[in-house]
Amino acid sequence: MKTFSHIIALAFCATGFVSSQIHPVIIDNCTKCHGGVKQKGGLDLRTIKAALEGGETDTALIPGDPETSPLYQVVQVDSDPHMPPKKQLPVEEIEALKTWITKLRITPPKELALPDPLKPITTVIDQLIRAKWQAEKIAPARRSSDATFLRRVYLDLIGRIPRIPEINSFLADQNPEKRNLLIDYLTTTEEHADHLAQVFNIVFLDRAHLRKRSHTNRKPWLDYLRWAFKTNRQWDQVGRDLVLARPKSAQEQGASWFIHDQRDDHSQIATRVSRTLLGKQVQCAQCHDHPVAPEIEQRHYWGLVAFFNRSLNVKTPEGPRVAERASGGYDKFANLEGKTDQSQLILYSNKIITEAGGKQSSDSAELYSVGPPKQWFRKLKKGERLNKDLPNLPVPKFSRREAFAQSLTTDNPDFSRAIVNRLWALMFGRGLVHPVDLMDSAHPSSHPELLAWLARDFSNHHYDLRRLIRQIAKSTSYQLDSRPAPSAGQPPLDFFFARSLDKPLSAETFTRSLRVALGHENPNDETLRNHFAKILPELFADNFSPSVQQTMFLTNAPFFDKIISEGPLLSHLQNMKNPQALVHETFQSILSRAPEPIELERSLSFVDPNDKSSIQQFVWALLTSAEFRFTN
Repeated sequence: MKTFSHIIALAFCATGFVSSQIHPVIIDNCTKCHGGVKQKGGLDLRTIKAALEGGETDTALIPGDPETSPLYQVVQVDSDPHMPPKKQLPVEEIEALKTWITKLRITPPKELALPDPLKPITTVIDQLIRAKWQAEKIAPARRSSDATFLRRVYLDLIGRIPRIPEINSFLADQNPEKRNLLIDYLTTTEEHADHLAQVFNIVFLDRAHLRKRSHTNRKPWLDYLRWAFKTNRQWDQVGRDLVLARPKSAQEQGASWFIHDQRDDHSQIATRVSRTLLGKQVQCAQCHDHPVAPEIEQRHYWGLVAFFNRSLNVKTPEGPRVAERASGGYDKFANLEGKTDQSQLILYSNKIITEAGGKQSSDSAELYSVGPPKQWFRKLKKGERLNKDLPNLPVPKFSRREAFAQSLTTDNPDFSRAIVNRLWALMFGRGLVHPVDLMDSAHPSSHPELLAWLARDFSNHHYDLRRLIRQIAKSTSYQLDSRPAPSAGQPPLDFFFARSLDKPLSAETFTRSLRVALGHENPNDETLRNHFAKILPELFADNFSPSVQQTMFLTNAPFFDKIISEGPLLSHLQNMKNPQALVHETFQSILSRAPEPIELERSLSFVDPNDKSSIQQFVWALLTSAEFRFTN
């Protein structure tokens, strides 16, 4: 597998320095005028190759010599011409550019050195993560305690904190394999399937879309997701279910909702498919080539739309479905300059799908393997929609969606890379490519060999999600403590995965954990979850910074007092007479651990078993603490 380090984005190497200091400077200050939208002076700064070729004058970069590199010269305080226009880069950014150009060396294409494909996943994960630590001289954190691991793995695998009996059972177990056994067990539970269904409901439809369509009945869709994860349906089959939207069994019927809920908005279908199944944001290439990722071109956007622009929502006796015509669909697009071009059924790999029999200008029954009814061919009046009941779902002999589904899931490394990266982010709090929906050359992988190896292994093992999740959870890297090693000095950057990252709980996980902490048997509460979804961080957020709104919402005493007072935990604690036992049980119920000696001392000075309000305030304090709201 080749990595073309001399032609892809300026962040061609994923070292901490380049990714954190050079890439943002180029993207934020240069590519608006020298990227996919504009190329003033004929200069494109999206790739090293283009920067070396230069524009109308000469090369923008001279590797190893910043003083004679125009890119460095034009950002000086007294330069003429001066870039960026009407702005002066900070001194530290100029110095970073100088350091980068000084160290820049152009390397020829090379093969990624991937480990033996027969090695166990955990071995490869730990081997490649450790290699990066050694290269960067990073000391990893120690292994997490059993209590920390237990809480983390419950939150990540079933979306809630453990209950006290589950805590006591695990901590008392002396089996050295107990962590692996617990991971294997949790990934077979109904709660694991429910948790993943909630996660991917948001991934596929996103919160904003779900709020906009909150009145819509999505039960068949959620039932499909639960069934897919409960039965460990192969991910390539899930991909086909979603984009083909042609169910063959009762269990598959809900998958049609993914496309049906876009209500014949073919552009939205294309962008949603690209983002969720390929990890690429393609909407930036609707009017021009991608501004910062040159491999994503305008023709890719319109090619992707073309795969879906014959689709239309219909009603059938089995429920809402997505039909497909055998002809039609606009097949030209224009750029910002007004130049038109012919759209093709083209993939990101630049593979072009040839339409069997050529493009059809008119519909006829001969073009279908499963024939549509007569009204299918009736010319519709302006504004009229074909939403009458159809006795069956028409199937064209050449189906663009079927051709796309086949290409999507067959020997397509982007398809495997996207789900591997998303699951890694779900478990670690950050993807190997970050953000997870920007898997392009402008956002290189922190560990390209690891991502490539995991994607290949995933496809070689029949797209087995459960196997992948289990092996990630069993890795040494996943089970590290969140506190940096004492010898680490400054905490290592997040993308080295040298410690467990502090992940904020999603609205779903927070709600389920809150109800478990308060003693409810059923952890689910849709109304409560919808409240928290308005202010808690998004799943797979680019960055997390707590807002004043979140703090105010979570520390709103009347709101939380009502929630706490309705939970069985409070009445149980208020009947306890031993203050030490009360504090221990509260800590275990909410934080899944025993209190530290200093915490016990301070808690005992506050809690009075004879004062019910002090107990309620104590519960409130732990529930609104950062420790409860984060995984570590």
